[in-house]
Amino acid sequence: EGCPSMASTAPFFGAVLLLAAAGTAATAHVPTAFCVSGASSLASASPSCSPRHAPHTASRVRMSVGGEDKPLGPLEAAGDAFKGLARIVPAVLAAASLGMSPDMGVAMGTPDLKGTPLQRTGSSMVVEGIPRIVDGDTIVIDEGKGGKGERVRLLGIDAPESKQVCKDKGGKDYMCGIESTKKLQQLVGNDNVKCLANKRDLYQRVLGVCYDVRTGVDLNKAMVDEGEAIAYVQYSKAYLPDEQQAQAKQAGVWRGEFEKPWEYRKLKRQASQQLKSTVKLPKKKDTKAAAPPAAVDANDEDLEDAPQ
Repeated sequence: EGCPSMASTAPFFGAVLLLAAAGTAATAHVPTAFCVSGASSLASASPSCSPRHAPHTASRVRMSVGGEDKPLGPLEAAGDAFKGLARIVPAVLAAASLGMSPDMGVAMGTPDLKGTPLQRTGSSMVVEGIPRIVDGDTIVIDEGKGGKGERVRLLGIDAPESKQVCKDKGGKDYMCGIESTKKLQQLVGNDNVKCLANKRDLYQRVLGVCYDVRTGVDLNKAMVDEGEAIAYVQYSKAYLPDEQQAQAKQAGVWRGEFEKPWEYRKLKRQASQQLKSTVKLPKKKDTKAAAPPAAVDANDEDLEDAPQ
């Protein structure tokens, strides 16, 4: 999902192949690469997109030798065309991998939201950048760039908490929360991530469907596919089919026993409340009305049950 298909570049390849086949009938100068607009990392193989690279009007493909235009023979023309094709193909493939179309490097459209929690509503905001991975379902984008960055909660999934312990197939304890965090780090690497969303939660976290810009992978879906998160069915059933597949192949947490993250948090809160009821602490005088903690300052585990 989110990746451009080869079908989208077919017209471009077709045009180049027709140029090569035409040989002597070609009327356009064969470019060495398409031009990329903006500050793209893809450099054009041609010196520039200047008028001197404009199409020739002669009936035959020509070349300049010592300042004089000389016509090319049929074989030379075809060979020159195929050399141009060889130079163009790598640039096209590189552009496609970055979500760009071969026609002057224009960025492609929004990733397909079909099968995601945003399928019906669409998105109204985009957050993009290299993220810091907080845990298996939370990232922070653009941290340290003039602010604290945008905290993004992956919509429709729930991952084990950082300190949560699960049991493997043999009944041995392991830190499933840490494993989940590492899986998300592995999926992202150092890539840019684009998150699409249409709202924030109570703590102002963006509730998003996030994609790896380089690979086009839906990170929400991938985490459920790998069994390192489960469908957050209280708010969305979009990833329930992926969860069922992960369970069938005993991936991630499904290889053993585990508490669902929301159940783990509930039990932990109950234990904390019970402890507070048995141990009475002196009350402090409150001079101001209590406000919800900011997402960037609070423990994410305390925010996970905020309505999505």
